[in-house]
Amino acid sequence: MSSLDNIISISITRETQSVTQQGFGTFGIIAEFSTSKTTVTFDRSRTYASLSEMATDGWAVGDEVYDAAALVFSQNPKISNILVGRKDSGDASWSAALEEVQDSSTEWYTFIIIASQASTTTFDADFITSNSIDFTINETAVTTVPFNTDNATTYADIKTQIEADIANSTVSIDAVARTVIVEIFGEQVSTVSVTVTGGASQATGTTVYVNEDDYKAAAAWAETQTKIYFYADSSAAIYDGASTTDIAYFMQNQNYDRTVSIYHAAAQGDATPSWIESAWPGECLPYDVGEQTWSYKTLSGVAAYDLTSARRTAILGKNCNIYTTTAGVATTEEGKVASGEWIDIIRGVDALRASIQEEIFANNLVNPRKTPYTDDGINAIIGILLKVLNDYAADGFLIADSITVTYPEYADVSSIDKTNRVLSDIEFEASPQGAIHTMTIAGTISL
Repeated sequence: MSSLDNIISISITRETQSVTQQGFGTFGIIAEFSTSKTTVTFDRSRTYASLSEMATDGWAVGDEVYDAAALVFSQNPKISNILVGRKDSGDASWSAALEEVQDSSTEWYTFIIIASQASTTTFDADFITSNSIDFTINETAVTTVPFNTDNATTYADIKTQIEADIANSTVSIDAVARTVIVEIFGEQVSTVSVTVTGGASQATGTTVYVNEDDYKAAAAWAETQTKIYFYADSSAAIYDGASTTDIAYFMQNQNYDRTVSIYHAAAQGDATPSWIESAWPGECLPYDVGEQTWSYKTLSGVAAYDLTSARRTAILGKNCNIYTTTAGVATTEEGKVASGEWIDIIRGVDALRASIQEEIFANNLVNPRKTPYTDDGINAIIGILLKVLNDYAADGFLIADSITVTYPEYADVSSIDKTNRVLSDIEFEASPQGAIHTMTIAGTISL
């Protein structure tokens, strides 16, 4: 049997190779859990297009990753994919974990972290000789710890016994402050009960919390990346205008461009988190850069709350965002990162930078056999740059009339740059369109 190749030989050179577009619409949920959490061994990251795909992997209602993802997918329109990343028990820090997830996949732009929540138990007096201490943590009884020698030794024994009886637990003690902090990797410490017998009654109190150091570590890492980190907190100190110790003040004081602070009355660490930090990106990310701002957005599945004027002013004064009701409508305000810049500007600049790199790389370096170092070659590069800038103007991010580009002619390029095949001194200026968020209207009505 003959082949047409024997008769008509055709060679077609493809000049359509594409480069990867960064995932500016993909949301990441990076959480602490073990490799065996899902039905298939979970390495560092996995992408899901729906809750049903997550359920197939073994995620279920009540898993914080699943619940946070549910708020993302409940927005309309919804984003196409989310990325779930895993912090391993062997990771030295959140920065190390985020680097590992980044190495496994770069296709995520905005993200949250879900850290293991810990429990703090405070005793009202030092232990005495006749005391025995019984902890029950997440319905698992810890072997009774009897008083041993002195107060400090007894606290050390409590630490040893809890870590022996509760899998994957880490206990921090402070005998002077009379506190026992319990954290379980990949699991929330939801219930803790303590009984002290033998002698005077020892009152106890347990508070579940999220370690703010985890938030700070994620924010510091995001600042070194092309990503935006979201977190929510319910601390009353945030709406105290005089407070300089709360997490929102810290993020503002660090002048972070890549961290979004949100106050919500039900945040991580509370009994039923609202997951506003995933719902808000879920509402905004389906829209392209330039199509909308992040302010005045209503979030499906998230309850709004009332704020006094003083509290609202205090929160917004720390560049922390809110979700409250105005004229009967629940909306976000104001759509800023911790430094005070608008979220849509940060995202727009990131996307513009990536588009310029990708388009010039694809059209001027990868697909043509070469771009000559001539005026024609320089003009070809400038043409692609102008096209990207004008596209971003058409999409609503830049003002078309503000775009200017300056670049050298071949005759003005130094011989060193020509020899090294480097084209420099290309500059552009453009103004963002921005958006109207507030307004002042003056009127006079007269007869």
